Amino acid sequence: MKKEKFLSAVLIILFIFTGSLFAQQADNSPEKKPVSFDDVMEAIWPWPILSLETGYPELFSFDIGIETLFIPVGYEDRAGLYFCYSYGKSKNDSFHRFSTGVAYGFMGLLDVRVGLGVGLMPKNDDTLHTFFIETSCRLFILEIKAVYERPRNPDNLVQYYNSTYDDGVKFKIGISL
Repeated sequence: MKKEKFLSAVLIILFIFTGSLFAQQADNSPEKKPVSFDDVMEAIWPWPILSLETGYPELFSFDIGIETLFIPVGYEDRAGLYFCYSYGKSKNDSFHRFSTGVAYGFMGLLDVRVGLGVGLMPKNDDTLHTFFIETSCRLFILEIKAVYERPRNPDNLVQYYNSTYDDGVKFKIGISL
């Protein structure tokens, strides 16, 4: 009898431990959803950039481009890349700029872009090449933009640019759709 009690106790303990060994652990992590076609299209679908601006020293300018490759950052905000062409006209010169960078948006109400690019300024059968850094902020339809531009070459147009545009900083304000 003593042997049976001991054997029963060992079996009960064995069942308890084996039950614990093979018990499934609860997974508290959120369920992973498969990526759908809609998710992919929402990430790559281009969002247009279209704005008209005025400022100093460029009296008129416009931007046309796209924002794309979005990644959700929060519930209603997302970040992505932008590609943009800008045309600017000052009193004496015109500028063509091509830029790319990072865009951040919140519910379509606030949009911030920071990027860099290259520019061209045609002048007297020659073309000045520039490098620039830009940042813009759009709230509803009002956009404020700053561009810091540095001339690269040729030397005669670099001297002209430096004497005409003091510090290479341009400010603009306008509307963006």
